[in-house]
Amino acid sequence: MSIRVLPPEVADAIAAGEVVERPASVVKELLENALDAGASRLTVEIRGAGRSLVRVVDDGAGISPEELPLAFQRHATSKLARLRDLEEIVTLGFRGEALASIAAVADVECTSSGGRLRIRAGSVVEAGAAGLAPGTVMEVRDLFANTPARLKFLKSEATETAACLRVVQQYALLRPELRFRVLVDGRTALQTSGAGRLEAISAVYGPAVAREMLLVEWDGVAGAVSQPRLSRGNRDGILVAVNGRPVASRALGFALEECYRGSLERGRYPVAVLDLAVDPAAVDVNVHPAKREVRFRTEGTVFATLQKAVREALSGSQVPRLTAAVAAATAPASPPLRQLTLHEPAAVLSYEPAAVPAAPLRPLGQAGDGYLVAEGPEGVVLVDQHAAHERVLFNRFKARLASGNTLSQPLLLPVVLELDAAAMVLLGEREAELKALGFEVEPFGPRAARVLAAPVETPPARVEAALAEVLAGLRERSLDDALASLACHSAVRFGDQLEPAEQRRLLEELQSTTPDATCPHGRPTRLVLDWQELKRHFRRNY
Repeated sequence: MSIRVLPPEVADAIAAGEVVERPASVVKELLENALDAGASRLTVEIRGAGRSLVRVVDDGAGISPEELPLAFQRHATSKLARLRDLEEIVTLGFRGEALASIAAVADVECTSSGGRLRIRAGSVVEAGAAGLAPGTVMEVRDLFANTPARLKFLKSEATETAACLRVVQQYALLRPELRFRVLVDGRTALQTSGAGRLEAISAVYGPAVAREMLLVEWDGVAGAVSQPRLSRGNRDGILVAVNGRPVASRALGFALEECYRGSLERGRYPVAVLDLAVDPAAVDVNVHPAKREVRFRTEGTVFATLQKAVREALSGSQVPRLTAAVAAATAPASPPLRQLTLHEPAAVLSYEPAAVPAAPLRPLGQAGDGYLVAEGPEGVVLVDQHAAHERVLFNRFKARLASGNTLSQPLLLPVVLELDAAAMVLLGEREAELKALGFEVEPFGPRAARVLAAPVETPPARVEAALAEVLAGLRERSLDDALASLACHSAVRFGDQLEPAEQRRLLEELQSTTPDATCPHGRPTRLVLDWQELKRHFRRNY
């Protein structure tokens, strides 16, 4: 087969395939150009899921009429001049391929600085003058009309529209000082006022989410993260950016999730908007055609910086407070008797921030299958006895590992565990850590081990299951997972009856524990029913 140079239209179509995957790709490229131009107001209009029209209007620096044709040529850009500029990229766009790629597969019209240019399928069809107005208007119509095979790979209109909206949402969250507006088929789908981070979060995710966010401003990391009591079942609420550019980074995602270990249940994820300021020379943004991935010169440093910033913000997180809905001021003088119970619907009970009580809690007894009821300076406190004891023991075990102070109890009847070869190897490798926790284990044949002693907190009947879970955590997950499993098997169970002295001791230990708002698996340890809420509910204003 002979070698030949591809015709320009074929080369352009291939390049377009790398840059323009779907309508959302068009929105992204045009939006990034507007941001690079210094726009402060941006309007994005989408019709027909972006296939019929994508229109981006900005008030940034425009393009001079004489340079309009040049802007649509491949590798023409105002953002790079020399080879070494690639080593310190500070703009969102830089390759000079976006407009050429979009124009190769659509009907594009650009109006800017008194000039107008229209290109269809890569060829100029109209050029002339236009009204002089600030900024630039880019209109992309009939996307993929000349490449119909691409249309069948697009998803439903709802999915493609959501993808377009998501692109604008990301930049609205990352650039909260700017004003964004999105019109979908003539209706406003998103609007921000440029009033700051929490306002942008409220516009994108809603006021309820914004109220649960903690601002992050620390050593080159800006944004916001959710309090542990707010979480989602997927990672869709996590947005991480580097120098204002949204990126996909497993390392940074893992760094964020590690900050919530012990505060969120497995399979739950925070809401986060984080933008890391990194020296442009220390990050390579030119490793993916769509600029979605980056590579760091010192990934460990960036990882640690993000974690320090998030943990600093989370140090101000609060425990839930249980509040009763207040009757309307126009209620009749003698309302029907209504009992407030723990089983009332969500419309009556809601969650609000509550500071951690400082004074000792006075136990009042147990309720249900395993809740301690206590009195504190802020109100009535309900404590999940198992979750609370888990948190106390988890922190105790962790401190024991750090100090090396072993507390174990010999077993009257040694426990024999049957283990696979990998677990037997693990026993030898982690012997020091197991001993520090209180486990004394010795080989008992090629596939078995004998437990001679266990932590003083672990009931003898649970030693076998506890050690098996600890080994599984060490092998499959992390040391914290192993400690959480040990704490779970050692803690009082839901339904266990506790004597008043045991209740008091558990409450005292919980209050001296940091953090104490959740168990190591992320479940809440307590709720507070505020005195003021009680007075309002019973209409006592004194």
